[in-house]
Amino acid sequence: MGNITIFLILLAVNCCFWASAAIPIINSSTDESALLAFKAKITKDPNNILQKNWTEGTPFCNWIGITCSHRHQRVKVLDLSSKGLKGTIAKEVGNLSFLISVDISNNNFQGNIPDELSHLRRLRGLYMQLNELSGQIPESFGFLNRIQELFLYNNSLSGPIPPAIFNISSFQVIDLMYNFLRGSLPMDICNNLPNLQSFNVSHNRLGGQIPESFSRCSEIKFLDLSFNEFMGSIPGKLGNLSNLEQLYLSGNNLTGELPSTIFNISSLTILEAAYNTISGSLPHDICKKTPRLEILYIFANQLGGQIPSSISGCRSLKQLSLAFNNISGVIPAEMGNMSALQILHLISNNLTGELPFNFFNISSLTTIVLGYNRFTGNLPEDLCFRHPNLEFLEIESNQIFGNIPSSISLCSALSTIALTTNYLTGGIPPQIGNITGLQNLYLSENNLTGSIPAEIGNITGLQNLVLANNNLTGGIPAEIGNIVGLQFLNLHDNYLTGEGPFRFFNFSSLMTLNLASNGLSGSIPHDLCFRHPKLETLNLENNQFHGQIPSGISHCSAMDTLDLSGNKFTGNLPDNIGNMSMLRNLVVGRNYFTGIIPPSIGNMSRLLILMLSSNNFFGRIPPELGKLPILEGVFIEANQFTGEIPPELGQSSSIGRLYMKSNKIAGKILPFIFNISTLRELGLSGNQLSGFGES
Repeated sequence: MGNITIFLILLAVNCCFWASAAIPIINSSTDESALLAFKAKITKDPNNILQKNWTEGTPFCNWIGITCSHRHQRVKVLDLSSKGLKGTIAKEVGNLSFLISVDISNNNFQGNIPDELSHLRRLRGLYMQLNELSGQIPESFGFLNRIQELFLYNNSLSGPIPPAIFNISSFQVIDLMYNFLRGSLPMDICNNLPNLQSFNVSHNRLGGQIPESFSRCSEIKFLDLSFNEFMGSIPGKLGNLSNLEQLYLSGNNLTGELPSTIFNISSLTILEAAYNTISGSLPHDICKKTPRLEILYIFANQLGGQIPSSISGCRSLKQLSLAFNNISGVIPAEMGNMSALQILHLISNNLTGELPFNFFNISSLTTIVLGYNRFTGNLPEDLCFRHPNLEFLEIESNQIFGNIPSSISLCSALSTIALTTNYLTGGIPPQIGNITGLQNLYLSENNLTGSIPAEIGNITGLQNLVLANNNLTGGIPAEIGNIVGLQFLNLHDNYLTGEGPFRFFNFSSLMTLNLASNGLSGSIPHDLCFRHPKLETLNLENNQFHGQIPSGISHCSAMDTLDLSGNKFTGNLPDNIGNMSMLRNLVVGRNYFTGIIPPSIGNMSRLLILMLSSNNFFGRIPPELGKLPILEGVFIEANQFTGEIPPELGQSSSIGRLYMKSNKIAGKILPFIFNISTLRELGLSGNQLSGFGES
């Protein structure tokens, strides 16, 4: 028996020797080889960090981005974040068996994430965010049983999230936002994640229902499922997350009522559930158990009911948006006690009653948006005394009346005033010119009278000035020419007179100039497009402008709409008008134009509407009209056009309205005109046509 025992011992030792000889020796030379393999996959190194520093013959523990363990001199940390590197990730990185952290974030890495990274069993943190990685998250990541943080956001990863990663109990942070991930989350997602503190999968394509088991992630503080395709109701058990601070559910297909249990989370600071189809009403005790709530966004849903007075209990609330719902009733007076409130968005509801300024005394307010409701009342003189930090005031489409108080100039931080579509009267206070930081002034569709104050020219940073549909009189102040950054000027439908503003306007940024339906006169300058190279819309309709269209108008290369109708213009359409390749609407009806339609009009591939009616144009209808790909409306009635209807019109695949009435068009109406499948309106009366012919 003794000999047999000795034999077995020798055999075991021999087997162990050969077995160990078959296992590759993993040591520091393996680390160096792996790093050089990583370097070999880099195709762009703008700072030559790897090219100059990662060289054989120098200790790799001294290379940039490398940290080694003191005891074993093995690579412990690989950190090459924000180095501008481009390339793919070498699979040999999986041989760096002592790695506890890999950070290659904010570079331009492409391709797939290698499966071999799952060999890094000591790994605590993997940071690959802000790259161009594609493919799927490796299923083998489920073997990283010590990992605590996984950051893969802002890549192009697709496919499902591997269910195996939700079994790694060490996880604290998972951030996969801004990818193209699909599928659903496992219904038992939190059964094995006792340490999870942050979970972010926003801006993907995940669907299915929100798992109730999130309630078992008892340590979670941050949960972001926004902008996916989740459906169904919000689980009421989320209210059990006693440590939750931020909850983001916006931009999904969620239905049902907003669970009142969520408002039992005393640690909650942010709740966003906008852009869903959530119904019901706000809980009557909404803020009694959420004293730390700072941001509440539930806009763009189907909430009804009223704003509960208990909302004033959210004394820390800074931002509140209930916009685009069906909330009715009045704004509770108790809201005036919300001393931390900065942003109030209640636009597009069914709110009534007087404007809340009489009981609002919140000095912290910077943004008030109450538009598209049914508020009454007026703007108080002490508006800016109560709200000295106001930056954005929007009360459009309500029923407010009275004057714009001159004291509004004391709101020196205002960037936007939007009071469109109300019943405001009186004049525009000249003191408004003291708000030198104002960028947007919208006062259209009111009953304002008087002249446009010259002091508006002091607001040199103004970008949008909209005073349309009022009863303003006088001329356009030359001082407006001082607003060098003006982009949008709309003064249509007033009683403005005098010469047009072209001679003192020199706005290189101007995109829209709408002076329609006034009593303005003057002519279009030849250097219009040199002064306004970005001009997209020029609308002078229904004024007293005269003269010719300058040939230089063809240099308005961004022009989308040219409307000169209802004036006293004369002369021809410029021969080079066809160079305006971006023009979609050419409207010059009711003038004294003459001449032919220039053949160059056939170059206007984006032309949608051609309106030349009630002028003195003559000659033949250009056949090029039938070849314009999206031309929908042709209005050339009440002119002197002759010849026959060009058969090329029958080739059109877009014309829906064709009006040629009251001209001198002759010949027969050939069947091709009825081959235009899109045609729905046709006017040919008042010509010299002689019945129907054969094709």
